[in-house]
Amino acid sequence: MWVCLATALSVGAVARADTPPPAPPVLHLDQAVDTALKQSPTLLSAQANVGSAQGAAEQTRASLLPQLNASAIGERLYGSTGVQSGSGSIGVAGSKVRNNFSFALNGTQLIWDFQSVDRTRSAYANVSAVQATEQATLINTVLNVRTAFFLAQADRALVQVQEETLDNQIKHQTQTEAFVKVGTQPEIALAQARTNVANAKVALIQVRNNYVIAKAQLNQAMGVVQGTAYEVANEELPPLPGEDQSVDALMDIALHERPEIAASQKTVEADDLALRAARGGYLPAFSLFGSVASTGPALDQLGPAWDFGLQATWDFFDGLKTPGVVRQAQSNLNGANAQLTAQQLQVRFSVEQADATLLGSKEALAAAEDALVNARELLRLAEARYQLGVGSIIELSDAQVSATTAGAQLVQARFTLATARAQLLAALGRR
Repeated sequence: MWVCLATALSVGAVARADTPPPAPPVLHLDQAVDTALKQSPTLLSAQANVGSAQGAAEQTRASLLPQLNASAIGERLYGSTGVQSGSGSIGVAGSKVRNNFSFALNGTQLIWDFQSVDRTRSAYANVSAVQATEQATLINTVLNVRTAFFLAQADRALVQVQEETLDNQIKHQTQTEAFVKVGTQPEIALAQARTNVANAKVALIQVRNNYVIAKAQLNQAMGVVQGTAYEVANEELPPLPGEDQSVDALMDIALHERPEIAASQKTVEADDLALRAARGGYLPAFSLFGSVASTGPALDQLGPAWDFGLQATWDFFDGLKTPGVVRQAQSNLNGANAQLTAQQLQVRFSVEQADATLLGSKEALAAAEDALVNARELLRLAEARYQLGVGSIIELSDAQVSATTAGAQLVQARFTLATARAQLLAALGRR
């Protein structure tokens, strides 16, 4: 019985060993982007900044709304009373103790000043600027994920190129060993073939490591903590609508759609309103106030009381604080205008760079495809000559190097084209 059980376990173990491991999961480009939009710390931080700006704007707006508060006071008063004598002098007749209770509802309402409205409008303009910055962060996050995805995809393709190279080098070594054995090739040819195999193994190890590192970078761009036991899908961005337009046409699109431009424009607007609010510090403010109360010496002896009025305040000299606030606001506005100009120049550069890279990568891809076809034909001819004994191991090695280099160049050209389209999308303010 135990022998049968052991035999069954042994057979089961062999069957499990012969069963190929399950294929690793495949990560698609859209999945990577969607994950980043939900989990990227940079994007979550930008969203938090929007909430913070909205809270600050609401605090600023509060000065324009009625201010109400309720109060309840219970106090015990101690004092002395005096009586006037016939000679006109005041004498102490005794002390008096009494209670006082007061329940009041107090309110104030700003009628007008020359600061609060502009401050509130400035705060909400700043909210719009932060929201535009969030959109810019979103677009940059998508760009980073796409770039990391295409890099991992390129490294995976390079692994395939090096695996093909290693297979060919092993085949060449096997042929050379047979030729040396029969004396049609010298010993040095076998040494060269073995060296080529060793070099191909080293190159394969390196590109496999690069692939793992690229997937780790992709995880970081997505904002996820996970292993690298997955494969990236072989996907690219399709040609963009209007990608062959002139740079000026693309620039017009970018200036209207780039959130960085909108953010800079809203910052200029916010700083301009802040400057107007600062200048309002030279002028008076007007507000209404009033209260309704119930007061008395005991809780069962309360009587009504109320008051209201108009108040005007004017800080006509505040130790020269207002001129300093105005100077600071003016400098902030000057800086915001300069930043807007710099952002427009940066947008122009990014559009021109992406457009030039896209055009160049299209031409490079066509050239790389031709180069690979020619390199593979050269390798085929070199292998045929070597097999017939009219070619040398040096010729065969050079042909293999050319084929491997051409394969790597094609991978690089495809990576450059894919990232160029991703960069052009981002340069235009799209995702």
